[in-house]
Amino acid sequence: MYARLSSEVLPRLVLPNSRILVAISGGPDSIAMGHIIWRYMNDNLDQNISLIISHINHKAREEAEEEVELVRDIAHQWGVQFVLHEFNAKQNAEIVKKGFQEASRDWRYKCWREDMRFYECDLLATAHHLGDQAETVLYRLIRGSGTTGLAGIYPRKGNIIRPLLSVSKAEIIAYCKEQDLTFAIDKSNFEPIYDRNRIRIELLPELEKKYNDKIEQALGRTADILRWDEEYINNQVEKLWVRYCTYESDTKVVISLEAWEQPEAILSRLLRRAATRVTGETRGLEYKFIILILNQGNQTGWSQDLPGIRVEATKNGFFFFRRELEQEESYLSNYPVDEQHLNLGEWVEIPSSGLRIGIQRSYVTEKKILWSAEIDEAEFSKLKQPLVFRNRKPGDRMYFKKIGHKAIKKVFQDERISTREREKIPVIATEGLVIWIPGVCRSDSMVPTDSTSKVFCLVTKIE
Repeated sequence: MYARLSSEVLPRLVLPNSRILVAISGGPDSIAMGHIIWRYMNDNLDQNISLIISHINHKAREEAEEEVELVRDIAHQWGVQFVLHEFNAKQNAEIVKKGFQEASRDWRYKCWREDMRFYECDLLATAHHLGDQAETVLYRLIRGSGTTGLAGIYPRKGNIIRPLLSVSKAEIIAYCKEQDLTFAIDKSNFEPIYDRNRIRIELLPELEKKYNDKIEQALGRTADILRWDEEYINNQVEKLWVRYCTYESDTKVVISLEAWEQPEAILSRLLRRAATRVTGETRGLEYKFIILILNQGNQTGWSQDLPGIRVEATKNGFFFFRRELEQEESYLSNYPVDEQHLNLGEWVEIPSSGLRIGIQRSYVTEKKILWSAEIDEAEFSKLKQPLVFRNRKPGDRMYFKKIGHKAIKKVFQDERISTREREKIPVIATEGLVIWIPGVCRSDSMVPTDSTSKVFCLVTKIE
């Protein structure tokens, strides 16, 4: 493995005089990657390559302190600088109101970017391997991604390199044993809690067993081919962006109507890029909105409010305007909030909304129920702060098992609820945690199981 990587992969990724920040968690993937880069550095002393090992302690598992010492010892053995960062990942996820995995990833990359500036590093090396690539392609395929997403993880993107992207997990383990490298095992990677874990633990082995015993290699090839196509198409888009698009300010982009003469593969990317420029959202517009603009965008007079932006077709071009979402939060802070405590067995009325709500032991049938939700009775009785019925507030969030906590604004955006409609929709909440948005969605908080007793939260109209 080292012979191939050192002759075919690393020379393309690591240029002479490179200073590399190597992210090592202590697992076999990152330990093997670090050792390979360290060997390559020592085998090519004339190229003046240097590296620094960075380890991040998430303080989320009992073994975390042992892993810190493991990576510290390895850095000492290799004679390279060791940098340690520690943070409470669970607490961080709560603060930023994101899922544990997403919040932790954001924190890590922000930390690494700061380290690269401080230590004057040219490159950041991460240990994504072929299994990670296959998992990513499947994950994005299931979610309906286009070719951009299905191109998967790039061997190099900007100043981030992934030397092991063509290497299987089995090869990595074999390399660690061959080189007598000590590594740690993160047991949480084997828990089917998150979608990616389930794809790795359940779906990929099933596909390998029943459909293609080289499924990882096949998905890796697919990602490579789509990446080549993406790189070519994006090169063409870059040229046409200059011809068709005017970036007037941070809040406005104009696309010439002549762009509608281009193939959808080009025009759709121009539209996504324009939306990203205006909103800062790197994922751009959803497919359904792209289709809408493709069909309507060259018809003078057409306009539409979309998530974060307003679009308008005029005789002078197609305009993207940023909608000031900050004004929405300011408006909410002054919005009159009807708030009522919900007690078991009682009904309360909210005249301003024309609704009544109650927590009941049984599902009543004498009244027309608009919405209902089941609540774990034991958890309800243990609440330190009462369950309340009110309008939403800035800072509200919801908990979902697959992703952790999500800001209530993001929930409404994902459900395609307009800004005006949001003001009319009440929520059931305790403190800043929303349990249920009637008629929209239910969180995974306080959900009863087959073994627990339940009560019913019922919403009806005032008679």
